[in-house]
Amino acid sequence: MTKKIIIVASGTGGHVVPALVIAESLIKKDYSITWLGTKKGIENKLVKNKLIKICHINSSGIRGKDFFNIIKGLFNFILSFFHVVVILIREKPLFIIGFGGYISTSASVAAYVLRLPVYVHESNSIAGTANKINHFISKKTFETFPDTFKTSNKIIHAGNPIKEAFNKIETADRKYARDKKECNILIFGGSQGAKFFNETIPPCLHTFKDKINVIHISGYTNKDSIINAYKNHNIKSEVIDFSYNMETLYDWSDLIISRSGSMTLSEIAISGRASILVPYLYAVDNHQYFNAKYFESNGAAIIIEQNKDFSDNLYQSLRDLINNKKDMYSMAINVKSLLPLNSSDIILRNIEELNEKHDNSASKE
Repeated sequence: MTKKIIIVASGTGGHVVPALVIAESLIKKDYSITWLGTKKGIENKLVKNKLIKICHINSSGIRGKDFFNIIKGLFNFILSFFHVVVILIREKPLFIIGFGGYISTSASVAAYVLRLPVYVHESNSIAGTANKINHFISKKTFETFPDTFKTSNKIIHAGNPIKEAFNKIETADRKYARDKKECNILIFGGSQGAKFFNETIPPCLHTFKDKINVIHISGYTNKDSIINAYKNHNIKSEVIDFSYNMETLYDWSDLIISRSGSMTLSEIAISGRASILVPYLYAVDNHQYFNAKYFESNGAAIIIEQNKDFSDNLYQSLRDLINNKKDMYSMAINVKSLLPLNSSDIILRNIEELNEKHDNSASKE
C-alpha cells in the first residue's frame, strides 16, 4: 500500500504556510504528498521540498466578482472538479485535507463524490465561503480560533500549524526581563507586504529614533523608497522584501506591528510577543478585525484601525509601550494562552486514516 495524501492550498501565506507544516510532518512519517495549487499561488515560492509533487489546477474566486468573472469562476470550478477527479483516481490517496480558499471546494467535492475522506482546516475567526461549504462534507474540521463553527463532534480547536523552529524562540520571561534601552520593532503586512504600512509607519517612528531598532518587511515593491524614508528620519533600520525565516525575526523582536491574518497571529502567539495589530480593511467578512479582536479582548494585543487617526493612535500606543516594558510583557504572557501551541500534533492525532490499523481501500493498489 502506497501511503499517499492530497493537500490543497493556494493563494496567500495564511493558506499555504500551515499546509506546508503539515506536509513536512507527514513526509517525516513516510507519507507521499501531492499538493494541489495554482500556477500563480505563493506555494510555488514557498514549497521547496522536492518530495512534494505540485499539481496545478485552474481555479478562480466568485464572491464579490463582476458577472464575467463569476461565469469564469463557475467554468473553472467545473474544469477543476473533473481535473481533481482524475488526479484522485490516479493517486488513490488515504484522504485529502484542504486549507481554505476557492481552490479547495472543487477538490473537496471531487473527493466526496469518490467517497474519500475530506478534512478541512480554517485559519480565521470567520470562516470563508469555501470552508463553509467544505465543512458540510468534511469528516473533521479543524478551527484555529474557538467558536468559528457551531460546536459539534467533528469540530476540533486545533490552532494553526507552525514551523518547529518557532519553539526555539527566546521566551517572553527572558526577553522582557532584560534591561535594554532600545526596543526592537518588527513591521510587516503579511506575506504580500502592505503599501499602507510602507507609506505611513516610518514617519510615525521619528520621535522614537533613539529608542528603537526596526526591521521592516516591505514586499517586493518600493523597497528603495522605504529605505530612504527611514534614512531621512534617522531611524536605525533594515528593510527586506521577504523572509523565509520569520522565526529569527520574531526572536529578535520586542514588539510587532502587523496585519492580523491568522498565520501572523499564530506566530505571535507561539513566540510570546507584544503586538500592535492593524486589520486589513478589505479582508473578506472583515475577518482580520475579528481575529485581532480576539487577541485584544484577552489583553494580548492593541488594535489600531486604518483610518485618518492612524498616525496619532500609533504614536500614542508606541509611546506607552516603549516606555513601559511591563505592558509589553503582560501582552506577551497573555498571548501564549490564546491558541493551541501543538497544532500539528492535534491535527494529525485526529485524522483516523493516519492510524496504521485503519483500512482505507481507496489507497490500495
